[in-house]
Amino acid sequence: MIKEIENFHKIYGEQIYPADGTVYTIEKASIVKTNSEPELLEYFEVKSWDKYNPNKPGEYQIAIFADHKNQHNIAAVYKTGYQGPIFTDKGMSAVHFKTIEFFKTYAVTLINRVIK
Repeated sequence: MIKEIENFHKIYGEQIYPADGTVYTIEKASIVKTNSEPELLEYFEVKSWDKYNPNKPGEYQIAIFADHKNQHNIAAVYKTGYQGPIFTDKGMSAVHFKTIEFFKTYAVTLINRVIK
């Protein structure tokens, strides 16, 4: 289980290419972290890449949690405008954070799960 993610800021601005053919970028999202369980480690937006409107809101947000009680990490995908996750992955492992490319592949997998 990952309890802290170092150098996560390096992923911001990276592009991913899910199955729908759209180019997405990973961008920082603003959220206030609280002392909740599971603990929120990172929260970011996945935005459609649009060179004409770079400030367009993200279509999805992804939260990464550390569940200390059950000793695993959780990734939850949220659609903009909705409060609850539309997909949750409790099978996240440390290997997903090994390199930027591994993490980008994992982010693509999460987005592919929610694309209709």
